[in-house]
Amino acid sequence: MRLLLVALLAITAFGQEIVPGRYIVELTGEPALRHREPGRRRAEIRDQHQALERQLRGRRANVLARMDTVVNAVEVEAPDASALAGLPGVRRVEPVRVFRPLLYRALPSHQVDKAWEMIGGSANAGVGTKIGILDTGLDIGHPAFNAPDMKAPEGYPLASSEPNLALTSGKVIVARSFDGGTIQDQMGHGTAVAMAAAGVVHTSPKGTISGVAPGAWLGVYRVADLQGKFYSSTVLSALDWAAKDGMDVLNFSFGSVGAFGASNDSIFQDGVKRLVESGVIVVNAAGNTPGAMTVDDTASAEQVIAVGANAQAQTTVAVVPSVGPSMAAAASSNVVTLEPLSGPMVDAASMGNTLGCNPFPPESLRGKIPLIQRGTCFFTEKLANAAIGGAAAAVVYNAAAPSSGGPEDLVTMNVDDDPTIPGLFVGYSNGVKLKDFIAMVEDFQVQLRFPLGGGKPTQLAWFSSEGPSVELAIKPDLVATGMSFYTAALRSTSSSICIVCDASGYSTTQGTSFSSPVVAGAAALLKSARPGLAQGEYRSLLINSAMPMLFPDGSVSPVQWAGAGILNVNAAVKSTVAAAPVSVSFGAGSGTVDLTREIKLKNLGKEPATWALSVSSTNAAKPALSAESLAVEPGAEAAVTLSLATGGLEAGEYEGFVLVKDDASGVESRIPYWYGVGSTEPSSIVVLEEPDNPRAGFSYNVYVRIHDKAGLSLAEPQPTVTPVSGGGSVVSVRSSFRDYPNSYLLRLQMGARAGANVFRVDAGSAQLTFTITTTN
Repeated sequence: MRLLLVALLAITAFGQEIVPGRYIVELTGEPALRHREPGRRRAEIRDQHQALERQLRGRRANVLARMDTVVNAVEVEAPDASALAGLPGVRRVEPVRVFRPLLYRALPSHQVDKAWEMIGGSANAGVGTKIGILDTGLDIGHPAFNAPDMKAPEGYPLASSEPNLALTSGKVIVARSFDGGTIQDQMGHGTAVAMAAAGVVHTSPKGTISGVAPGAWLGVYRVADLQGKFYSSTVLSALDWAAKDGMDVLNFSFGSVGAFGASNDSIFQDGVKRLVESGVIVVNAAGNTPGAMTVDDTASAEQVIAVGANAQAQTTVAVVPSVGPSMAAAASSNVVTLEPLSGPMVDAASMGNTLGCNPFPPESLRGKIPLIQRGTCFFTEKLANAAIGGAAAAVVYNAAAPSSGGPEDLVTMNVDDDPTIPGLFVGYSNGVKLKDFIAMVEDFQVQLRFPLGGGKPTQLAWFSSEGPSVELAIKPDLVATGMSFYTAALRSTSSSICIVCDASGYSTTQGTSFSSPVVAGAAALLKSARPGLAQGEYRSLLINSAMPMLFPDGSVSPVQWAGAGILNVNAAVKSTVAAAPVSVSFGAGSGTVDLTREIKLKNLGKEPATWALSVSSTNAAKPALSAESLAVEPGAEAAVTLSLATGGLEAGEYEGFVLVKDDASGVESRIPYWYGVGSTEPSSIVVLEEPDNPRAGFSYNVYVRIHDKAGLSLAEPQPTVTPVSGGGSVVSVRSSFRDYPNSYLLRLQMGARAGANVFRVDAGSAQLTFTITTTN
């Protein structure tokens, strides 16, 4: 059976874009963060930077920014890197890269309300901690950040300019921008992210909402330009200032597809590493590129908390056209849980069967999704007639003047008495829009998003990036709500540059961009409730206290999808177990393995503890523990070994959890483990990078990568690419291992007319069909 994976490339992926003529130049000598006397070291670095600037004047190069805390570096504008690399005192030169945004019952889903009860109420959540939001800025007058009773700590507020200082408050205590403007948000993304982490309790159009840590202070660092691009040099400057500003937690809701991992020798990765070693908790969105080995490089770092996104079933139902925004929908009653379906949409009216009350000709709807209008016959008949035509699903839209209710009402189509294919129901105006799209957009495509399971937040969001990391670590570390996420928005009508905006000041959005600040807020809440712990201990409490992410049948999701599981803030506050490492990867190899890893467990409680240890896995081949119980004194640490020694393993993933049960706290800690057995047989194909705003008639690059059953990337076979519809063609297919490990670069020519260009990629038994939708 061929494995068919469908991707709609109207959804953003993230590439490794380089900015021409801009470089990060690292100088010799340690930065101030690692020096015994930071003030004296900064003065020395300043002299070093000035000496470099004098050398640059004769080389048509200008210094744009200086960094002295997490890195000893400057950002330089120059014709090329060769003129910089040979200068005295220069350690290395790297190009500036571009990151992009990694686009309620969120709080109860993560036991935040129970954690609030434990600490005396929401007002105490995050008190005394500072969360740095590196993003697009903040809608400073938004009610989500109106906290008249909060006072800035001594020595604050801090700002990069007088206009920014005027935007600070008792809630927003740091305001820095890096392009001469202010922190005022123009895109809404930063506002939405900051709300998720630390927005105050207030009333929205949908009722009372709050961030996870409403009592925390905010440091706002606008690192994006007005096109929504996050330059690595600007982010590095912000990290430098965040360290000097005393931020406790930093949130990164931006990034790129994992290319070389976090262990690569880069100035940016070294800066992040020094920051976490200094005690700052760094939380990073895992990414919005579905498929194996797609977690953001920085999120892949061992000490950075990588956050994926999970979804709630009752809020995920939608029709997503290949052009335009998604459309709210209601699923037919025969749908309990179903993965998204995609395909070209056809108007039933064009087939002389507008209401779908007559059977469609056999095979006429094979591979297509019909659009049918409400009226005359029962919903069961409409869906059954579509099934006769070969459709796998259908969309029904409301009538202009329905016999009951209004034309925009969403109706659950009752087909319980005569089950048939699944269907989604949309309002009349959206139905008309779909008809127009079908008529105007060549090869118009839609994705149908159905409930993802049981109404509980136990399913991975379809867009969430997956592990293993490039270094074969378990990533993401955990997941949090990131789908159908109701949060603050820029108080503005839609515009070409606005990512999250609405005149009401609130919007429903999605992405690991929003699951990440939920965890950042949880980190602030935890540090406030339990001061004095080490950065790694807070990290373990957040990750290893997570709840299992379950499928509808009760089985646990793969660890490379969700790490330890779903964020459980209440358990993190109560737990007394800190694990190092927080997850165990045995790496990848053959079917015969004999490996041992050590796990250190620390008692963070005030009383002696005896913990029961066990291994949970659905695999017959499981690792063995060196002990089934540990007795540990308060503040002490004990080690246990995990040994995987077996043979005859078939290709695939061998995974599970080391469970540490503490009866005193009532919390069971979960430490995920993983081992991959590789093969040469392709199992899946992943899209790594695709074009932004493609236009008809032009050619573009698309990067793809082939993976085996264990999620490991394969250098062979070379894929074949076939145009399916839309008038596009294949220019070339070649390996591109320098850009991404084991990747292939597809050069694709778009059709002459605006619309959907559909291509199919084949590699062995794996197949990927994707769509690039162009405009004129």
